[in-house]
Amino acid sequence: MKPLQTSLAIILAISPFTFLADKASGSDKEELNQHNVTLDFRYRLEDVSQSNLLDDALASTLRSRLTFTSKEKNDFSAIIEFDDVRTLFTYDEHNSLRNGILTHSVVADPEGTELNQAAVLYRGFGNTQITLGRQRINLGNQRFVGGVAWRQNEQTYDAVTIENHSFADSTLKYGYLENVNNILGDNEQSNSHLFDYHWSGAETFQLSAFGYFLDFKDSPNKSSRTLGLRISNTKPSRVVWNLSYAKQADFGDNPNDLSASYYQGELGYRFDPLTLKLGREVLSGEANNPGQAFQTPLATKHKFQGWADQFLVTPDAGIEDNYLALNTGWDKIKLTVSYHDYQAEDSNLDYGSEINVALNHQLSKEYSLSFKLADYNAKQHSVDTRKAWFMIHARF
Repeated sequence: MKPLQTSLAIILAISPFTFLADKASGSDKEELNQHNVTLDFRYRLEDVSQSNLLDDALASTLRSRLTFTSKEKNDFSAIIEFDDVRTLFTYDEHNSLRNGILTHSVVADPEGTELNQAAVLYRGFGNTQITLGRQRINLGNQRFVGGVAWRQNEQTYDAVTIENHSFADSTLKYGYLENVNNILGDNEQSNSHLFDYHWSGAETFQLSAFGYFLDFKDSPNKSSRTLGLRISNTKPSRVVWNLSYAKQADFGDNPNDLSASYYQGELGYRFDPLTLKLGREVLSGEANNPGQAFQTPLATKHKFQGWADQFLVTPDAGIEDNYLALNTGWDKIKLTVSYHDYQAEDSNLDYGSEINVALNHQLSKEYSLSFKLADYNAKQHSVDTRKAWFMIHARF
């Protein structure tokens, strides 16, 4: 058994005794009240229509989540979280990538019950926190490392992470990943290292520097070293902006001689209560040399390059995404509308365009309703795709 898997088993074994029972401090009821238990339910109806031979997909799914967070004792605390995903009513009307329904379009929310998190946290070193076990990791804007929380089954990591706040206005994070638990319930062995530094000492901007050294045992072609910088404004103003740059090379046992680049820029203006943003994101590639495109295998990809998810893997010729986004809201309602134009980075291919619309209504502290639409108009990549979602979210 691998070291972190052994640690995971130990955490599950000792957590009930270490964190649930402490007779000396009071009654069982009083002790339990010092812990935090939350229930989270997310129902989603997802419809997918594509211009191909596949039948349209309709998926009605419910994710139920139980989270236990212990009180801190002797600088230790723990978190244990279970997720369960069930299909309701639409059992044979979508391909979950695990249910064997190959005649319909994909909705990647397979049924299953999983241990989503099981970790021990230690804060005994002043401004440093150490987390050991299965955990959620979201770095920066999740463009390179994230939890893919959009899907019903979240991506989590068997890892050791260290977060330090000893230096003024600075946060330093390190993570070692032994295993990636992806949205399909698969476990992917890893020997990866994450470094992330964030500084917010200036009045008008903040700076992040990162290095991600990803080494995958079973899929070495995804192994890479990514070094980059991100800078954005911090001082509240009507003008909003951010810039990112990263360079990617092969790492570990990757058989490709990889050298790829990433850059993103965004400029916006607030017209209260409306914010308008214009952006450009580029992931380089080589049209005639497969394996040279900039990839982000651990990212929360749904947040980027359109919600229709047509570019989860960067095409060989790379991609240029030029987009315009509008955000506004009133009372407890938020509206987002965006338009994307997709071009190849290393050829004259016109991939297509996409329109996204999202409407969210926060009914109360516990309940919210959401509607989303993604309409991808294909030209020289994939096929016309329209996706629509309706969601009800409850948290107690």
